[in-house]
Amino acid sequence: MSDMNDVTIAKSIAAGRILFGLLMLLIPNTVLARVSADRPGPLVWLARAFGIRDLVLGLGALRSLSGPEPDVSWVQMGAIADSCDAVAAVVWRDELGVAGTISTLALAVPAAAGGWKAVQGLSS
Repeated sequence: MSDMNDVTIAKSIAAGRILFGLLMLLIPNTVLARVSADRPGPLVWLARAFGIRDLVLGLGALRSLSGPEPDVSWVQMGAIADSCDAVAAVVWRDELGVAGTISTLALAVPAAAGGWKAVQGLSS
């Protein structure tokens, strides 16, 4: 029963990552408007690159979980990325501003926690 829950958690995080990646890739200005009025071209490009990262991590995780013996390596890489995002948001919070820091932590912390929980459950 625990394995099914961990697979469900991992797949849910992967699906959310894919959705977020597509949003950042396809409509970055709309997403960025929530945290900044100023959206220069390099920031929009960086948002798209970030979207591609999440899209690839999400697709990799879903694919790695589709077989009879789930491979947790992609789920683990996603958890590492989310953990690093949370740490970076705290360390460089002055650069992000309050809205950016809160937004980043609101996405990264639950995704990292769920990812690590799924990795632990699927690895045992």
